[in-house]
Amino acid sequence: MISPYSKNIIFLDTEFTDLDVKKGELISIGLVKAGGEELYLELEYEDKPHPWVIENVLPSLTGEKIEKSSAVKILKEFVGVENPYMVAYVNQFDSVFWYDLFDSAKEHPFYWIPIDFASILFAHGFDPNSMGKDKFFDNLGIDKTKYSKHNALDDAKLLSATYTAFFNTIN
Repeated sequence: MISPYSKNIIFLDTEFTDLDVKKGELISIGLVKAGGEELYLELEYEDKPHPWVIENVLPSLTGEKIEKSSAVKILKEFVGVENPYMVAYVNQFDSVFWYDLFDSAKEHPFYWIPIDFASILFAHGFDPNSMGKDKFFDNLGIDKTKYSKHNALDDAKLLSATYTAFFNTIN
């Protein structure tokens, strides 16, 4: 039986103004704890979003925008002091923008090594882009139509459901 190393995890998804990490900024963060508790924040930003972001992400942003310093306080409180593992689908962008929000890869409340679900899929013989394929969700019994695309909270919820179903299926 294969099981994750730890249950002390929080699922993370972010949306940002540009894939270029040197000029992009976080615009929303979705977090889902293993027990189901959720947090969603939309952040103030200055960067002009990439045209793709304008078309695909900005329409889903309808909440109040908060300052980054306020977001940091709220996020630290939500994540807590037990240094849970950050689990993202493909964490290369999420973690870099997350670290930037906290001004350091060391000053944030997660354990220092982010967990990449795409790599977990790869290690178990699945295409790391499986979450981009309807058949993968069908095989896990997940109705992905319940989740809005490119909404950080919905993407984090979908990741949480997929992670759980995946480990239940492979065992």
